[in-house]
Amino acid sequence: MSCEVCGQRIMGNPFSVIIEGAKLDVCGKCSQLGEIYKEERRPPTALRGLKNRPALPRQKPSTASLPKEAVEYEVPENYDQLVRKGREKLGMSQTDLANQVKERLSIIRKVELGKMIPDFKLARSLEHVLKVKLLVPHSEPIEAKMTGTKASDLTLGDVVQFKRKNKVETP
Repeated sequence: MSCEVCGQRIMGNPFSVIIEGAKLDVCGKCSQLGEIYKEERRPPTALRGLKNRPALPRQKPSTASLPKEAVEYEVPENYDQLVRKGREKLGMSQTDLANQVKERLSIIRKVELGKMIPDFKLARSLEHVLKVKLLVPHSEPIEAKMTGTKASDLTLGDVVQFKRKNKVETP
């Protein structure tokens, strides 16, 4: 580290000095040019009352804390088309739909464009208002469909589907 006044290399700890209103880190020789600044270590104002409280770790909600329906159902891949067709069938605008399901217009637009998958609560509201089926039972995972193997016995070759080129054999 070098002195901010003379530019020489500082051996040891630098001195924090206020020279003409500026706080500078300087060498021992240049520390006589100003007043030595001693910084008080105080916690930020937002954290002062919290110093004696232990921090609580944030946890993701487990599937046990979710409603049973949220765990058993999922949104189909063509949800965006279902929402758009249901809304148009009822002659509603996106704004009307947003007001009825008590959601922002931008969220409804993203759902209809397929950029956002609705959560369980929004899907239930859309089902109720649009009279469409948005929640379907979960499909079985790949591991459960495979017979004779355990999930721990899977290899990459078991999961990957290979595309084979049709080779024309010459006689």
